[in-house]
Amino acid sequence: MPPRLETLVQHIGSLPSLPTVLLRVGELLNDPRTSAMNLSRVILEDQALTARLLRLVNSAFYGFPRRIATVTEVLNILGYYQVRNLLLSVVVVDLFESEEAAEFSPVRLWEHSAGTAVAAGLLARQLCPEDREELFVAGLLHDVGKLVEFQFIRKEFLRVVANAQAEDLPFRAAEQSVLGFSHDRVGSLLASQWKLPIRLAETIAYHHRPDLAQVAKREATIVHLADILCHALGIGPGGDDGVPPLDPDAWQRLRFPLTMLEPLISELETQYEAARALLLTDLKARPKRAERLANV
Repeated sequence: MPPRLETLVQHIGSLPSLPTVLLRVGELLNDPRTSAMNLSRVILEDQALTARLLRLVNSAFYGFPRRIATVTEVLNILGYYQVRNLLLSVVVVDLFESEEAAEFSPVRLWEHSAGTAVAAGLLARQLCPEDREELFVAGLLHDVGKLVEFQFIRKEFLRVVANAQAEDLPFRAAEQSVLGFSHDRVGSLLASQWKLPIRLAETIAYHHRPDLAQVAKREATIVHLADILCHALGIGPGGDDGVPPLDPDAWQRLRFPLTMLEPLISELETQYEAARALLLTDLKARPKRAERLANV
C-alpha cells in the first residue's frame, strides 16, 4: 500500500460518522419484522433531515402528481431501502469541508456529483427503475474519494489537479502518477468505513472501470456513463475539465438506445438545477474551517 494511502486510511477513520438516525435505519432494515411505522418514528426524530427528505421526494426529480406529505407515505411509495439511500444523499454533503482553494472547488465538485446523480437516476429510470434511488446516491458519491484527498493530503492533491490541467491528462492518470493511487480506490475505502451496501460500494469503486465490478457491473456502468455525460456537458468540473475515458463496451452492456440520449440530456439539464438547489443550497454559506474553530 502506498505510504500516502496508508495516511489516508488513518484519516478516513477520523471523518464524521454517518448520523445516528441513518445508522438506526440501517439496523432496522436488518430486521425482517421492521414496519414503515417503526422506520418513520426513527426518521422523524431528526426534523431537519425529515424536511430535506420530503423536499427531495417532492422535487421535479420524481414529479409525483400530488404532494407527498408524510415519511410513512414516502416509505410505502418508494420502499424502505430506497428511502435509506435518499437519506444518505441528503446528509453526506454535510460531512466534508467546503473550504475553497484557488485550484479546486469542493462546491463545484458537488455540482458535478449532483449532475451525475441525476443522470444516473434518469438512466436507471429507463433501464432498472427499481434501482433509481440507489443509483442517484451512487452518482452523488462517485467522486467522494477526491474530497477525502483534498481534505487530508491537500498539497499532493492540488499537484494532481495542476498536472492534469497542464499535461491534459485524465484526472485518474494524474492521480496515479503523483499519488500512486486514485480517488475511486479512496472512495471504496470510505464506503467500507461507512459500511455502505455492497452494490453501492462497488459502484463507487469501479465507476471508471465498470468491467471489473463483480456484483454491480450494470450499476457501475450506469454511473460511468452518467459521469462522462456530465463532464461532456460541462456540469461542474470534477477537478479537471477533461472527459474521462469511455469503457468501449459500456453502451453495448446496457443496451441503452442512443435515440433516447437527446431527450435524456434535456431532462437532465432541468432536473439538475432542482437537485443542485435541494442538495447544495447551504454549502457555499457554510462557515470556513478557520471561522468555525474561532467560534469554538
